[in-house]
Amino acid sequence: MSDTLQVEKRDFTGKRRNHRLRLEGRLPGIVYGHGEEPISVIVPADQLHAVLRHGHKVVDLVGAATGQALLQDVQWDTFHQHLVHVDLLRVDASERVTVEVPLLLRGEAPGEKEGGIVNHIVHFVELETSPISIPEALHININHLALHQSLTLADILDLPAGATLVSDPKTVAVLCEEPAPEVEEEAAAGAAAEPEVIGRKAAEEEGEED
Repeated sequence: MSDTLQVEKRDFTGKRRNHRLRLEGRLPGIVYGHGEEPISVIVPADQLHAVLRHGHKVVDLVGAATGQALLQDVQWDTFHQHLVHVDLLRVDASERVTVEVPLLLRGEAPGEKEGGIVNHIVHFVELETSPISIPEALHININHLALHQSLTLADILDLPAGATLVSDPKTVAVLCEEPAPEVEEEAAAGAAAEPEVIGRKAAEEEGEED
């Protein structure tokens, strides 16, 4: 399933013109790939937000460009609050693409009841698959993760049929480990030794001289 993205041809460039576009609720972008000439386009910001909200990676293009395209690069402003630009790569259902998708955890680790802490190390993975099989996310089940145990990318539950992990399957993705020593305890230990007070020392030395 994919969302539709209406694209309009853009015949201008420049920060000032593109800034005006964003104020109008539209965004600059580019469509390229498949040996065709790149097309500078304008896309509605609300449509792109909807695509991202749905977690889709592939969109159906309508307007100045048609067919399917992969959200190759979505650029945000410095504070990650406003969309700035989008790169759309033409794709075909019969070809394979390499994409990055989120890696999420499912379940509860028994190791937490043993006093451990679950450390989610890898949050995104790369896989090669067909455009129509790109998942919104991949998952690892931690229901059997005990204290001092770990799970690797090879333990991913729902890799799509025909998809291949580009990331190393041996990479540790999540582990359950003992918590680090409390910082408060270290601070308390340091406070046990009373610090030397410069003013007091000076006063004591003056008293000795008298």
